[in-house]
Amino acid sequence: MDFFTSLLKSYESAEQDGWVDNASKNEPTLLPIYHSNKILKKTDKYIEIVLDNQGNFVKSTFLEEGYNLVYPVTFDSVNRTSSKIAPHPIVDKWYYVMPTEERKDMHEMYQNNLKNWLQKTTNSGVQSFLKLICDFLTTTTAVDKVLKSLFSDKYELILGVMDGRKFIPGQINYEQGTKKLELKDTMVTFKIVDFNGYKDTSVSNYLDLHLDHIKMVEQNSVGKEVCNISGKKDQIVHLHRNIGGVFVKAKLISKSETNDFAYQGDRFSSKKEDTDIIKIGYQTSEKIHLMAKYLLENEHTHAWLGGGQYLINWFSDDLANDSQLTVTKPYNSMFEEEDEDDGETSKFTISERNREIKASFIRGKKQFEDASSYYAAILNKTNDGRIALKYFRQLKASQLLERLDQWQANYSWERRRKDGQYYSYAPNLMEIILAAYGVEREEGLKREKVLKLDNDSFKSDLYQQLITALLDGQGVPSAIVKKLENNIRQRQRYPEKWHQVQQISLGILHKQHEEEFSPMLDHTNQERSYLFGRLLAIYELIESLRYKLDGSDSGRITNAERYWTAYTNQPTKLMMLLENKIKPYEETLKLNNHGSWSKLNKEKEEIMMFLNLLIDSEGMEKPLDYRFMFGYYAEKKFYYTKQTVDVVESED
Repeated sequence: MDFFTSLLKSYESAEQDGWVDNASKNEPTLLPIYHSNKILKKTDKYIEIVLDNQGNFVKSTFLEEGYNLVYPVTFDSVNRTSSKIAPHPIVDKWYYVMPTEERKDMHEMYQNNLKNWLQKTTNSGVQSFLKLICDFLTTTTAVDKVLKSLFSDKYELILGVMDGRKFIPGQINYEQGTKKLELKDTMVTFKIVDFNGYKDTSVSNYLDLHLDHIKMVEQNSVGKEVCNISGKKDQIVHLHRNIGGVFVKAKLISKSETNDFAYQGDRFSSKKEDTDIIKIGYQTSEKIHLMAKYLLENEHTHAWLGGGQYLINWFSDDLANDSQLTVTKPYNSMFEEEDEDDGETSKFTISERNREIKASFIRGKKQFEDASSYYAAILNKTNDGRIALKYFRQLKASQLLERLDQWQANYSWERRRKDGQYYSYAPNLMEIILAAYGVEREEGLKREKVLKLDNDSFKSDLYQQLITALLDGQGVPSAIVKKLENNIRQRQRYPEKWHQVQQISLGILHKQHEEEFSPMLDHTNQERSYLFGRLLAIYELIESLRYKLDGSDSGRITNAERYWTAYTNQPTKLMMLLENKIKPYEETLKLNNHGSWSKLNKEKEEIMMFLNLLIDSEGMEKPLDYRFMFGYYAEKKFYYTKQTVDVVESED
């Protein structure tokens, strides 16, 4: 199933389940066709005119922030330009709705359309609602009543004027001129109190009004042909609404420059061939765009990938993704998201269930069936008027879970809590990106160190690569793997975020080249890089333990850390240098902490024995590969595992 068809089928499924135009069913509301909405922001100025059930003016007020205004639209009104007069049926901008001297042409067309609907509707309730509005707007005092209710007499109305062929809109200054209301940006809507069963009825919540508008549009459709997406006869349209929201005015389906039909994605190879033309019905277009709009507005069905790029994902039987499955951020909910940097500890248990996919990628209760379909698409705003479909996949939910499970198994590594216990942790995609390409810098009022990647376009591309790899059942892209391999050789670049880079790198690199590394020390592993990594850990431990004896360990950088990069490039040469540098520390440790010295010395003797066997082998002088990191990590863990609580807590 292609992207457009999947959106269409999802919308129609939602219709059958009673989701469309049902504010109680879901938030945000999945809009009915031929309607639009606006979720008000703090800066929006939307006026609601309130009438009683006899049509008398009650008051006017500004709608509050967060209000979801739903209102009917037409094909012409959603595709109008600044020079084209095309009013929405009821809710619209000030100059369309209000009878003013400045733009009579706009208001007259609005009134004519409203009266036309009033005459044609067969719904008595809708007829009464529209008549009350029409009658109020024909009164000579309508504008004065609205403005006085909003501002009392403390306002100044500056009328709009025509400057040649250009109209300069008016404005209202109020609160001693400190604030102004731009009339061209002001929308007007209506509410009638005690109207429908003595309930307050607004344009937004009057569902019969919405259904009647849909009926009117369908009755007026002409020249029906078969839509290539739905397979049904429909009025074929050459213009399509924008999605709005995060994409503002960008369009998912844009008009061809040479004919009246639309093209999906990039331009087709030949614009003149009939086979290149796709005919899309008006109803189909509405359902596709409103479904995409809903997915982009629902917090559980979209994720921002950086720049103008967004991921939308949903299930055929869990449209709102109430399961809260997120492929971008494994949650590790069984572990309560606490690591060694947190200040508090809480109850913690380890079980095999912790490794299951449900414990990591699904934050809520599983709402979908394994046999259902999962859809994922990446949309990118290429410019102000165009959206590109960068990626689309349809998977069985069971197949998705298998791939997520495999991803978690391949890229999880242990993480340690303050209480010394370990758990399996899968890094989220942004953590992988920042570990590979982020730069450590200060941020915020406290100037805390964080990993940052400022190139938003590059970050967005990396995000896309990782998501597509995960969903397609592939591994982390090789470029990211190689970057992490290089980063673990550059410890000095991460003075405060080294443990974060190390943690994520170990998770990504521990299953490479059909080889798998464990956090546990492998005393049988005689691979050169692994052995040199173990040796580097020994050097670091000896020096840090020596500092601990006199309490000077805090903030001290060991020679192993200082020569880290040089050691990975020239291990045999730097091994001799570090061996000489740690001798004084080794002697002190031997006298004052003989148990630790004995354990470390035994480990070093074993490592040297294995390295001596390789001394004459080809490549002994070559730089170390990523395997050294696993030897280093395992050796440190091996040392601390058998120690007291005090020693365990000194690891980080």
